[in-house]
This record gives sequence, C-alpha cells and structure tokens, in this order.
Amino acid sequence: MRTGVDFDVSDEQRKRLEKIATSGNSRTKHARRARIILLTDDGLGTMAVAEGAGASKPTVWRWQRRFMEEGVEGLLRDKTRKSGTP
Repeated sequence: MRTGVDFDVSDEQRKRLEKIATSGNSRTKHARRARIILLTDDGLGTMAVAEGAGASKPTVWRWQRRFMEEGVEGLLRDKTRKSGTP
C-alpha cells in the first residue's frame, strides 16, 4: 500500500460522496472521484481501488491527494491549466 495516504472520511462527507457516486445526475468524472475516496476509506489498496473505480493508479493517487488537501469540494472542480496556445 502506498504510504502517505491517511485521511478520515466523516459521516457527513461519506453521505455526500455516496450521493455523488450513485446519483444519475452526477457527472461521470465526479462519480469516479467519489468512488475512489469511498473505496480508499473502506480500506482497499491502490490496485483494488483502481479496479473498482475504473481508473489508473496515478489517477487514484491524484484524487486521494486532492481529497486530503481540499476535501469533497476539491473533487468537484478541475484545476485550471495554462492555455496551449501562446
């Protein structure tokens, strides 16, 4: 298991993540991100989380880190990027 991944999901956060993950109105990327955090909180390792969420290991690591830093709100927005054209 990867070291440095340590967070506790509160009951309130878990309910919100479950709603995002199961709602038919959630964007697919948000539902996947929520599943990553829920599976991690259930104690699964990186490979099991990746398989369960249909994501790669680096993607799992990215969203685990973002959740540790910013919570649920961090999962619901994308970071801005520089334009590809000068």
